[in-house]
Amino acid sequence: MQKQQIFLVFNTSHLGDTLLCNSLCQNIKNVFPDSKIVFIVNKPFYEAALYQKDVDDVIVFDKFGEHKGLLSRIKFILKFPYKRADYAFVTYRNNTNSLISRLIMSKKIIEYTKKKITVPMQEYFINLLKNITDAPLHPVPIKFEVSKDLPPHLQQLLPTGKKYIGLCTLTTDKIKDIPITTTIAVINQLVNKDYIPVFMGAGDNAKIYAETLKQNHCVFVDLVNKTSVKEIGNVLRNCNALISADTGLVHVACGVGTPVVEIFNTSETINQWAPDENLYKISIIYKNKTALNIVDKLEKLLEKNTAMPV
Repeated sequence: MQKQQIFLVFNTSHLGDTLLCNSLCQNIKNVFPDSKIVFIVNKPFYEAALYQKDVDDVIVFDKFGEHKGLLSRIKFILKFPYKRADYAFVTYRNNTNSLISRLIMSKKIIEYTKKKITVPMQEYFINLLKNITDAPLHPVPIKFEVSKDLPPHLQQLLPTGKKYIGLCTLTTDKIKDIPITTTIAVINQLVNKDYIPVFMGAGDNAKIYAETLKQNHCVFVDLVNKTSVKEIGNVLRNCNALISADTGLVHVACGVGTPVVEIFNTSETINQWAPDENLYKISIIYKNKTALNIVDKLEKLLEKNTAMPV
């Protein structure tokens, strides 16, 4: 019997980056259906890898915690259960992941190129497979396979039968954040249209932002620091749509099939990072970023998807 081929996919970056690799994983499984796909992921985004379609196993690399020091990384390598894997995809330029893939004696290593990326990142990840196969590859949507079932603490906050709109306004780059004055106006318009805004985020900045919204008499469900990655996927499956800045939560929403209005600070990053409108229910804004236009785009997106045949 032929030995099962092992494919390692290294991405120890952020939430969105982790999810964008799923199209690569799906294409690996399509071309090599009997393969085993193992995802090596940064600890905070373990669930983002675990619930991806076609990912068979997940290895946590806790680069800022347990595996931060040299000795800890040596132990990680010694205990790594998939030594001599057939293929290792180092999907981002990352010296640590590149070194690990070599020290665990991967037979063939496919690395992120140092050349400037001119295609969308999702497409770029898929194209890494061209290094080992001539089989046709397909631009498939990422799949984050979680249910609509909410844990008890979220069921109390999000009772069924309501129209929810997710809001994600903060990113890791302040220049990409949605101004709080815009968010206040968006929330007020949504409430006037009988939607319930659901504010999502994590960390102290998101907590301060949410408190400022409350001080401005905004009515919304506050989920700041209340959800894991899987749980935010559960929540988004219960939302009619998400309004978001350019951040990883956009890809969670796309992965569960929730429509998204994504707001970019500049058009320069759209080609590389925006979800493909042919694959996802997405509306992109980068010019007229007023609350009126944001809500108008949202309603048109919802009308479009309501009219689409099932």
